[in-house]
Amino acid sequence: MPGFSIIIPFKTGKSYLRECLHSALLQTHDDFEIIILADNTSNQDGALDAVLALKDPRIRIEDSEENLNILENWGRIKNLNKKEYMTILGYDDLLSKDFLKLVAALIEDDPTASLYHTHFNYIDSEGQFIKPCLPLPNQLNASSYLAMTLQDQVSVMATGYVFSSANYDKLGGISIEYPNLIYADLQLWLDLIKLNHLNVAPEAAFSFRIHASVTKTSKDRIILNAFLVYLKYLSNLKNQDPNLAKTIDQFGPAYVKNSTKALVHRLLKTPKPNRDQLSMEEIFKSISPFTNLLGWNVDPMQIPGMKTAVLIDKISPLHQLFLAFKKIYKKPI
Repeated sequence: MPGFSIIIPFKTGKSYLRECLHSALLQTHDDFEIIILADNTSNQDGALDAVLALKDPRIRIEDSEENLNILENWGRIKNLNKKEYMTILGYDDLLSKDFLKLVAALIEDDPTASLYHTHFNYIDSEGQFIKPCLPLPNQLNASSYLAMTLQDQVSVMATGYVFSSANYDKLGGISIEYPNLIYADLQLWLDLIKLNHLNVAPEAAFSFRIHASVTKTSKDRIILNAFLVYLKYLSNLKNQDPNLAKTIDQFGPAYVKNSTKALVHRLLKTPKPNRDQLSMEEIFKSISPFTNLLGWNVDPMQIPGMKTAVLIDKISPLHQLFLAFKKIYKKPI
């Protein structure tokens, strides 16, 4: 039976880490270890002391004397000593007790797959069920998976995927070119599936936690910059693989239009003092060179709703009215 490394990048959050570890330690598959990636801020609330107090030989802490950002911490994963298979687990996410057992069964049934996954549920900050993930077929190749992601038919998260540690290291680990690792998991899963294929268990075997936003700092520019890195990746894929090129050309233009619309609507809901000087015009100008590189003629002003969004944004009283309305009416317009 395969051995697994459950890797938990951790900054702070004692109560969530305790829940996460409890779920991981209850695995019905015996051969696993838990690796916590911590830095010099991770024990401010005694979280690491509580882990050490467990005295569980299956847990090891890989700490750092430095204060690491998310890119630096996740970047360490490829250099770790790991078991044959690995999974990356968010410190606030939860595994079902049979998660590894289900994945081990997938591996036993088809050891040639290069990526394994289970279905999952979304939970809130209190651990209450929100909704299930989008359903997936039992097996997908790279072209099918890419097509589904470009059509927003996959609930892609950085948690819940299992893969060979050797393959992860060979690929160089998760790409740290993406600001805050946004879109980096999309690239990682696709690169792994390209090695062979993805197998999916029908059971929901983990929970992904969604927190309500409490920060007033806008992430609009970070998301835009990450999206541009992903468009560059798609361009490289298109040049490297004829089969993926067909998929990208078939579904890519609509994907870019929908993503541009989402970025603009997100910015529209952000008060101007909180935008880090990002404008709708900058969004359009930033995306345009990449759509040209991909060979697509995408006019952002022809995307439904764009002219209205730009008009609302330009007229200050109208924008203030829009922001007031959005506080009352939360559903997307």
